[in-house]
Amino acid sequence: MEAILEILEWVAVVIDLTGVAILLIGFSRGLIKYLQIELRRFKGDDDIITAIQIVRCDIGLYILLALDFMIASDIISSLIHTNLDQLLNLGVIVVLRTAIGYFLGKEIDEIHRKE
Repeated sequence: MEAILEILEWVAVVIDLTGVAILLIGFSRGLIKYLQIELRRFKGDDDIITAIQIVRCDIGLYILLALDFMIASDIISSLIHTNLDQLLNLGVIVVLRTAIGYFLGKEIDEIHRKE
């Protein structure tokens, strides 16, 4: 049983690190796209609003995906360390991350509908 718990701890860490990697990739891609937009703006292209909205959607999708990974990691961690404090923390974290994901998803949907 001890070996299974140790494996699950490592799985939770790997899933959590995957979520962080997804965030970093999304941030990097968004930053590169944003800098390209700013370079175009300096060259005289004033129509950047649509391009910025697309970058926001892209970053938002990465954030949503990373949140899903982090929620999965939290659930696994709480299964390993089951006590009342862990369960309360998990509940708060999942509710907050789910709310962020829900509203971020609605915003992304709204932006896509405008396009």
